[in-house]
Order: sequence, then structure tokens, then C-alpha cells
Amino acid sequence: MVNIGDQHNEETLTIIENFIPKIKHCLHNTEYQEREDLEQEIKLKIIEKLATVRFQDAPSFWDFFS
Repeated sequence: MVNIGDQHNEETLTIIENFIPKIKHCLHNTEYQEREDLEQEIKLKIIEKLATVRFQDAPSFWDFFS
């Protein structure tokens, strides 16, 4: 049996892993000494936002006509 919390953690890690290339690219605009702290802050903000957003199924094509 899979714990719902474990599934949520795995999904969160997957989302963060998908953002890592973009985060790294944007960190090149930051001083070298500040990059690690800023990377951690960005990841933390992503996690905080994921905890507050309620995800819904996207509307289908036919939902636009009803």
C-alpha cells in the first residue's frame, strides 16, 4: 500500500527535478556566493506553492461548448 504522503513527496520531487535546468540557467545571473542559497529558496517557494494550489483536471474540448 502506497502512502498518500509518499506519493505527494515523489510528485513534488519530480516537479522540482523538472525545474532544475531552468533554475541553474537563471542562477548564472547571480553572484557565485549567493547561488546555492538562492537555489534553495527557489525550491522552497516551489514546494510552498505546490502545497497551496489545488489541481483540477483540465477542461476537455467539449466542455467549451456546453
